[in-house]
Amino acid sequence: MRRRIVRLTIALAAVAIAVFGIPLAAGVAQYLLADQYAQLERLAAASAIAVSGDLSARQPTAPAGSGSDLKIGVYDDHGVKVSGDGPDRSVPLVADALSGGSSRGTLDSRPGVAAPISDGDAIVGAVLVTASRSDVYLRIGLIWLLMLALALAALLVAWVLARRQARRLVSPLQALSTVAERLGGGDFTVRTAAVGIAEIDSVNESVNRTAARLGALLDRERAFSADASHQLRTPVTGLRLQLEAALDQPAADLRQAITEALTTTDRLQATIDDLLALARNSPQPTENLDVNTLVDGIRGRWHPILARRGKPLRLVVTGSPRAQVSTAALTQILDVLIDNADRHGAGAITVTVRALDDAVAIDVADEGPPLQDDLGVLFQRRSVQAGGHGIGLALARRLAESQGGRLHLANPDPPTFTLLLPGGNPIERPAPLPGTANPAR
Repeated sequence: MRRRIVRLTIALAAVAIAVFGIPLAAGVAQYLLADQYAQLERLAAASAIAVSGDLSARQPTAPAGSGSDLKIGVYDDHGVKVSGDGPDRSVPLVADALSGGSSRGTLDSRPGVAAPISDGDAIVGAVLVTASRSDVYLRIGLIWLLMLALALAALLVAWVLARRQARRLVSPLQALSTVAERLGGGDFTVRTAAVGIAEIDSVNESVNRTAARLGALLDRERAFSADASHQLRTPVTGLRLQLEAALDQPAADLRQAITEALTTTDRLQATIDDLLALARNSPQPTENLDVNTLVDGIRGRWHPILARRGKPLRLVVTGSPRAQVSTAALTQILDVLIDNADRHGAGAITVTVRALDDAVAIDVADEGPPLQDDLGVLFQRRSVQAGGHGIGLALARRLAESQGGRLHLANPDPPTFTLLLPGGNPIERPAPLPGTANPAR
């Protein structure tokens, strides 16, 4: 492409030089030839004045600097040469001059001018001045040579500028090609830089936006894969426990077991849908927080799993919680926190829903050892230093922030995570759960 740009630029420059240079060269030649005739006319007029008194009294001479090949001849009124250099008899130029006016033309391929010699009102003779064109042709040749040198210099400058401009145009395109190849190879972090050319910068911006979108899409797909494997572990475990319990009890009601398995399967499907919506940045509809539904859902999902492991589940509600929140997002957050307490904690797991002045707080605590993790990396995704919390806690915090809330570690000993949600419309306080005055098992 560089060579094509250079060749095209040189061709355009050559055409422009030819279009303007050839007429200019022809004009210069015509000007110099006309100027030679003008000089001959002035010399013929001066010579006619010099010999007007007596045609044979004085031999006319050429002035200094007028050229060594200049010939001046004086003729009487009959066209006979009286003195000087020139034809002996009258020629058409002399005849025209004797008729009353100066004339110009060529004589033996030499430019010549004849001027009349007057004595009062009568024409008594003529002066014929001729010269060689060699000096004029030499001047024309030198000027044309200078013009040719200038044209070559202009072409050289055009070549240098064309190479520079070609490099300026081609280098960004080569860089763009490299970026496209890296994008095709899966590197979506690559970006192009502005080069100051509007058209190329527009393409660069489009490529950068495409790379950013592809990178974000790939990140969301990877996040979905990691989040799905993390979040589906618990429902799958619950489904397996239900089926194993049905197999361990020969007299078990298989219809009830299948119904419970289908309910768990629906939860799996709901979890997958929620994670897909999160990965695609789909907006989640919000609704009034229903504490009864929240508590029943936690109990249904986690009580069988925790009971089999010998861990009590305590559900506590204080005050009249009210909030606007996506049920799907809240479910995923609490599942992450309870799973985190189950996997890394010990003893009973307590979920407390508290009503604040303008918010709702949900605490998830266990009776395990104090957390020793660095709080700065606790919620970082896939952090090696986070002690295994790199997927779930990062997902939970991201979901909390998408709901306008905040998730943080309220107390490392005993480990307690608190989810704060902005307040919403008041809802009905759930009835006390059987077996306790306030908590629900």
